[in-house]
Amino acid sequence: MNKSEFVSYTRHCLLVGMAVALLGLGSCADTYDGDEKFESSVKNAQLTSPAEGDITITPNTDGDRMTIAWPVVHGAGGYDVALYDLGNESVALVHDTIDGCSFSTSREEDVNYKLVIRTLGNKQLNNSDAAAATEKLFNSFEASFASIPEGDLLAYFTSNPIPDDSVGMNLNYDLVPGGHYELSGLLDFGKHTVTLRTSSKTNNATITYSSSGSGLASSSGFKAKYIDFECGASNQPFFALSENPNPDILDADHQNHYQIVDPISFINCNISNVNRTFMFDNKVKYCVKTFSISNCLVKFTPDDKMSSSAYFQIYDGGGFINDFTATNCTFWSATENPVNYFIRYNNSGRCDRAGYSTNSINLRSCTFYNIARNGQMANHSGFDGRATSNYVITNNIFVDCGSGQVPRRIVGRLNTSAVVNFSYNTYWYEGAPETEGFSTDSYDQSHTALQTDPAFVDAANGNFTPTGSEQVARKTGDPRWIAE
Repeated sequence: MNKSEFVSYTRHCLLVGMAVALLGLGSCADTYDGDEKFESSVKNAQLTSPAEGDITITPNTDGDRMTIAWPVVHGAGGYDVALYDLGNESVALVHDTIDGCSFSTSREEDVNYKLVIRTLGNKQLNNSDAAAATEKLFNSFEASFASIPEGDLLAYFTSNPIPDDSVGMNLNYDLVPGGHYELSGLLDFGKHTVTLRTSSKTNNATITYSSSGSGLASSSGFKAKYIDFECGASNQPFFALSENPNPDILDADHQNHYQIVDPISFINCNISNVNRTFMFDNKVKYCVKTFSISNCLVKFTPDDKMSSSAYFQIYDGGGFINDFTATNCTFWSATENPVNYFIRYNNSGRCDRAGYSTNSINLRSCTFYNIARNGQMANHSGFDGRATSNYVITNNIFVDCGSGQVPRRIVGRLNTSAVVNFSYNTYWYEGAPETEGFSTDSYDQSHTALQTDPAFVDAANGNFTPTGSEQVARKTGDPRWIAE
């Protein structure tokens, strides 16, 4: 990200004389253009850079910007400042000369930052640059609850149970960057809201499901961030909703759904060799308020037990996911074993029955290959034809998915009051563009569907770089496959 996109500077500082008189603060500059002239008493000196402990970083309320400030170095002519993401130090996020004592810039979550600041001299006062710059390391990760050493996660949580008094709080558990972990069985977080994350955005830890019974589960919110999962040994769901849910989340006022209101999210993960469902309700009537998956690559290897199931199977217990969002992801199946659905909810599942006013399915800039090839992309009769059902399906590539009826099955039935936003999707099935569901009165009415073969470089081996002219021009599908 370049400087002009990333940073705006605060170049105004109080004068020393004015600050002493009015605020009792030091100034940032040693010139004053008022009726009197101020001149620093620091002359003919080699200056020093601000001390690391005196530099402050203050996020704004939304957390998307931060102000970096330091105390004045008297006699200075400015400060050379550089800000880096430690995941990619080859390009500075900010590098400029600041003539004040602070600047503001964009802030991203879960980044390890390095600030380098060097005091510059002042020729008028015969002061020279600081001999050395000061470095300050800081990060934008939420506070960690615990760091987990490499080993078996199930054994760790058995020996270090989550405190009961933490219910209602999100606990961040950090994994070692590049570390290797085993999951030897079912790890069910139950009523606790947990985030499993590698403490680096760029060096994922790996969790290997090492037994046929390995899997994750929860009846509360859950997040996994910056983790590689290897699931080939397991014949269980990759992630399940607890078989024995927390009784406190039973909503008797809304048809006895077990309500999971905190988000379930997967962010920047590589998930390989999922033999069964990605997510399963364990035949319990759950309503998951929000599910999201972003910047993930998911490789399915469905076995012969998946023929009547779905990758997202929230059906058997009578429940559903109220808002489902996938962004910048790749989903592909590496076997020819049939799977009936990508998403399947119970026929009775709809927003008002769980106390919500709308429900949605959102697929944005994703690549799908061989997903429910002879099945359906979605089955959710409770959503179909209702004004409260919203769909945003944009910039995706679907190849050999959903029996060649992708938009039809995602939407089900239309209602003119619903939000249905289709744009620039590719629906390519068995060597040709889909023709099902593009009439003026149903399904994808955008008239923007791309018509060229995406022509992936090597789909059989998991390379989904598109070479089709329209896909390349529009940069559609999962951005990871788009050439810079």
